[in-house]
Amino acid sequence: MRKDNQEHKALFSIPAAVACVAPANIKPLPEQRKITGHKQTDAYLWVLEVIRLNEPAHLDAAEEALQKLTIKPKDAEKRYRDWLMMNGADPFQVAFGTIGMDKPANAIKASLENIKKAADVRATFGSYEAVLEDVEAERLIKSSPKFIDDYDWGWTAEEREAEHIVGSRIFEIDDQRRAFVDGYRDVLPEPNTLSDVVRELVYWEWLYKMRHTAGSELGHEYGYLEHHKSVYDRESYLERLLATIKPVTRTEALEVCQWVLANERLNDLGDVTNAIILNLVGECEQ
Repeated sequence: MRKDNQEHKALFSIPAAVACVAPANIKPLPEQRKITGHKQTDAYLWVLEVIRLNEPAHLDAAEEALQKLTIKPKDAEKRYRDWLMMNGADPFQVAFGTIGMDKPANAIKASLENIKKAADVRATFGSYEAVLEDVEAERLIKSSPKFIDDYDWGWTAEEREAEHIVGSRIFEIDDQRRAFVDGYRDVLPEPNTLSDVVRELVYWEWLYKMRHTAGSELGHEYGYLEHHKSVYDRESYLERLLATIKPVTRTEALEVCQWVLANERLNDLGDVTNAIILNLVGECEQ
């Protein structure tokens, strides 16, 4: 019976967080501003801004301040919405600017969740900056002679001059690049089992979430946008393995199938998704 690749398991196992978590620097309170000119509405906007800081040192005080306000959340939302429209905001800006305003409890819940995520990052990596550095798997990928760091790789001279590609050429070049790098099999350990494949895919998703949290805490406008293309090329290779590596046992087949069905990205890959499911419902080795 095939067994998990232990070298692969060591490289792509999610590290355990340490027990002691160093506190992050306390974020300063935002400046109280006159926005709409209505004191209670402006105070409500400020309290929401404090809650969305995701700063544990301020959250309790923000909740207390919320209880002291006399304006109702829906009224504050309406006043702010009217102010935005009166000042020329387009419908999209109005909708985006007021989203969730009438449900402060949801903002508090989200803040608590984000505070926990931030603590998990510090507990695992020691700092927000550390998680943004290359992990061992990324260092291995970059050591490959096949590693591609050229954004314009595969472009024609005309496309390089125009500085863009359009339509099906985007997918054509992706396919060419992925065929060339071949999942960086020359430097990364090969998954032996479907469990290996799932472990690695979960690892890359976990790393993205940790980096997005760190980026947000460091004040990056969009948190962390995306991994390097090489990681997505590796994931594409792993997705193909889900359709070709036979499950070792029916239990493994069932567990992987449940994971695939719960994974939004894998449910939207068309023929690839169909091939994965067909592989999982077929005969296993034992």
